[in-house]
Amino acid sequence: MTVGNERDPHLLKAEILTVYSAICDAFADLDFDAVLEYFADQGMVKISQGQLIRGKKDLAENWRQRVGNVAELRIRMENVEVHRIDDNHAWATADEYISVDGQERRAIVSNIFVLQGSGWKILLDHTSYV
Repeated sequence: MTVGNERDPHLLKAEILTVYSAICDAFADLDFDAVLEYFADQGMVKISQGQLIRGKKDLAENWRQRVGNVAELRIRMENVEVHRIDDNHAWATADEYISVDGQERRAIVSNIFVLQGSGWKILLDHTSYV
């Protein structure tokens, strides 16, 4: 729903929360291909742990190397804030809790989303572990 030229902020947040939920579910299934569906096809960048990763192919390889042999992977997002940039872009921040085989870590994430034909996709993912 739009108000004038702007998306309804409640609807925008609900849409982004739906994307985060789908990503968390796909990670729980260790289905990296499903997770990648929520990242932009062109120009996608991830910054984490001093690493700059460009493109979905390199991102998938990074995940497979880091968590490909785990038995259990759970992610939950809390304190999500969503801000409209323009009609096709949004910025979200959140606390991310990553549990790998029962060991939990907390991270702060900042994502720029782009609206593409099939929905919201992550264009920039910056993750800082705390």
